[in-house]
Amino acid sequence: MAKAKKNTEPPYFMSATNNKMINYRVYRLNPAEALLFNTGMIIIGGLVGLVFYGGLFRTEEGAETFATFVSNIAVFAVAGLIARKVFVPSIVDMLKNRRIKKLKLQFRDFLGSLSNSLSGGMNVTSALENSYKDLALQYSENALIVAEIREMIIGLNNNIPIEVTLKNFGTRSSIEDVENFATVFEVAYRTGGNICDIIRRTTEVISEKMIVAEEIQTKLSSNRTQMKAMNVIPIFLILMMRSSSRDFDLAFGSVLGVVCMTVGVGFFVAAYKMGQKIMDIKG
Repeated sequence: MAKAKKNTEPPYFMSATNNKMINYRVYRLNPAEALLFNTGMIIIGGLVGLVFYGGLFRTEEGAETFATFVSNIAVFAVAGLIARKVFVPSIVDMLKNRRIKKLKLQFRDFLGSLSNSLSGGMNVTSALENSYKDLALQYSENALIVAEIREMIIGLNNNIPIEVTLKNFGTRSSIEDVENFATVFEVAYRTGGNICDIIRRTTEVISEKMIVAEEIQTKLSSNRTQMKAMNVIPIFLILMMRSSSRDFDLAFGSVLGVVCMTVGVGFFVAAYKMGQKIMDIKG
């Protein structure tokens, strides 16, 4: 089976106005996030590894040997590195999707503000400037959509058509609604279509899609909570069994115990992956 290609896209692209703009298709952890998540996953993974495979090579009486000490270190290191390899990319995907969701909400508000300004008789440039002021107050100067509107205004001031910056935004955003809006806006703007009606209709469609997605997420929230609880229950069960009975503890450290534990861990990981796919509802 061919290996999946690593995403080598840069986190930023240079715009037509020579400004660094976010590539929303990828997410790069900043140094603080990288340290936190990598260290956290190594520690958590190492501790879970010790719950399943700690205490190997003990004597028949249960006394720990030097080999036990070495094996515990090895188990902690290997399990920690595996956890880092498996779960940090999942965390990165979660942060990327969270940022895209935030951008979707802000884009909907942008279209609403733009539609109101155009309905009041403003031209596109004035409507953009008015939307910029509204959203900078509603969010902040550093908000994702505010930076995108700023780029559109800078582009217009440098004789770069708004269709170009909108299309660039749609490509970078990886959001289908933004890409479709950019395409429709380009055609309507060039052919003299009713921009106000197009924006209003686009806002309605995006809002309806978001409402449906939020309803689905709400109905699935209890199932997600149950799935998370089911994911950690086996860890606590093994920990409880090992700590409550010396015989169980010694049995887990035997060859047969290690084999059975490995099979159980395989089922546990498979169930986790299956649960993630079932709950992965695209909004």
